[in-house]
Amino acid sequence: MDFMLAAAVAALLNIGLLGGIVATYIQNMRLIRSYFTIGLVVVASLFVVQNIVIVIFWSTLYMAGPSIKNIIDAAAPYLFAINVAQSAALAVLLWITRR
Repeated sequence: MDFMLAAAVAALLNIGLLGGIVATYIQNMRLIRSYFTIGLVVVASLFVVQNIVIVIFWSTLYMAGPSIKNIIDAAAPYLFAINVAQSAALAVLLWITRR
């Protein structure tokens, strides 16, 4: 499996999970107006931005050509692991948030 492609897929999964989290936090913010609930929406939204940047980063590297292929191949498994760990954490957070 190509770790670069898998890392991008995990980042897209993260965007979907964060969409559910942000939607839930916005529902809560409408009921409970506090700095904490507003902060939850802001933090989750910034994570969405982070994952969009990751997808753009990987697509840019993919099109960069063979000159940096060795660097990409070396970094891809680590970035994949980071994205998978984030996916697991976000899945747990979404599950807890929706309870």
